[in-house]
Amino acid sequence: MTSGYQDSRIETAAVVYLTILGLAVRLAAPIMSQFPLNDGGLFHEMIVDLESNGLRLPFTTTYNNADIPFVYPPLAIYFIAILAKMTGLATLDLLRILPAVFSGLAIPAFYFLAREFTSTKLQTVFAVFSFAFIPRVFEWHVTGGGITRAPGFIFAVITLFFVQRLYKKPTRKNLSLSALFGALTLLTHPEAAVHTAISAGVFYLWMNRSIKGMMHSLAVALGVIALSAPWWLFVILRHGFDPFQAAFSAVGADSPNILVRIFVGFLFIFTDEPYLAVIAVFALIGSFASIARREFFLIVWMFALYLLEPRGGALYLMLPLSLLAGLGLVSIFSNLVPDPSAPGKTPISVQQVLQHKTARWMFAFLFVYLLMAAFATGERLRKDFSLQSSDVETFFWISKNTPPSASFAVLTGESTPFRDPWTEWFPAITERKSLGTIFGYEWVDDGMFEKRILRFESLQACARKDADCLSVWEDEYNLDLTHLYLQVEDATLPLQISLKNSRNYKLIYETNTAAIYEQLK
Repeated sequence: MTSGYQDSRIETAAVVYLTILGLAVRLAAPIMSQFPLNDGGLFHEMIVDLESNGLRLPFTTTYNNADIPFVYPPLAIYFIAILAKMTGLATLDLLRILPAVFSGLAIPAFYFLAREFTSTKLQTVFAVFSFAFIPRVFEWHVTGGGITRAPGFIFAVITLFFVQRLYKKPTRKNLSLSALFGALTLLTHPEAAVHTAISAGVFYLWMNRSIKGMMHSLAVALGVIALSAPWWLFVILRHGFDPFQAAFSAVGADSPNILVRIFVGFLFIFTDEPYLAVIAVFALIGSFASIARREFFLIVWMFALYLLEPRGGALYLMLPLSLLAGLGLVSIFSNLVPDPSAPGKTPISVQQVLQHKTARWMFAFLFVYLLMAAFATGERLRKDFSLQSSDVETFFWISKNTPPSASFAVLTGESTPFRDPWTEWFPAITERKSLGTIFGYEWVDDGMFEKRILRFESLQACARKDADCLSVWEDEYNLDLTHLYLQVEDATLPLQISLKNSRNYKLIYETNTAAIYEQLK
């Protein structure tokens, strides 16, 4: 049995094993939770709206009583609505489990893409190994909102696989499949479509740069537009271009400026690893190894994604970063496992790594370390950034014991709305308006999205002040506040003491974790 054949078998087995482990890592936290992790309230409400409307696209979503246009790419929303109808499974359970399943399926999809950009089977295995355990790859995909992000990411990876093949070997099959999966990407998640387009542009400039290649690119783009037309044409006929203009403007509202992006890029803190950022370090080593070889493609691809569209760029640059991490690991293991016949010249094989004692021990350490870090990421998400059963009980109490016209200020003390599941899920469960919620408003073309982010931030700042802060906040943004939802963290905090002593607020509900106040007017 030849070494190459043996390496191929090991490569296949490694990818299968890493996919199973990756699924286990991603499913652990959702399975132990009784509710979808972190976000997803908006999508849950849109799924319910779609079901209530007989699977016909509603004009608006009922989320937060805000008349938000129902214009989000609908493929994943339709999938869950139809699946819930066919199986009888609860939508909340589908939002809890399926995002993690989709996230795990991205591992084999990445493997096929990685094979196109790696020179050895060992680099491919190390790249997939890195990809499977990078927290940034899965932490936003296993959440409730991952029901659109995770499949959108898979479609993006598959699209890029066929696009790079199209530039290397133009065939009708590669062109058609690029257009098909590009359309599925666009119909699933808007950021996925943007980063697929950026990546495809980098691929063209690096791999082709011919007139024929440009014509193929144009054909793919037209195919994507045509295949997705039933959705976007319907939306434009209903709402015009305003929602798309609003979404485009909203991207810049919560994105760092170019100088901050460059600074963060220099820090190389993209992977969100909870302990030592070992994969980021391996990718950095791989970057310099690429520079030494005068191979700049992966580095250009990585920073193009982040610098051109930073909001989702940190996720999509995990594709080239994982490939660079694979190269960095190969460079490190090459020094552990020298080839006695031609030191430094013949690439080491997977088999050699497995047969060398020190290399085995190092890989075993990395394997256990990254597995622990990945599980810790999911557990932190479950405990610190997800609704607990007591939160859900309080929300249901609000839905039954406050007037439908009530307008709430939801105070959690979180610094960013994207790590505040209480603010997002509140309107979906209580069916009451949350004055600080920003989700869904990126599709409302009123030029207020950035102001809504500031409104959320200033409201959360009141959690560390007194009740007068709430009055100032209400007046500053011209709001009609009727109730407060306050997370109870410390009974000695100024706001909690101030509210209990205030004549303007009446405590109507209290648990160990939350307090509900009615404003007296």
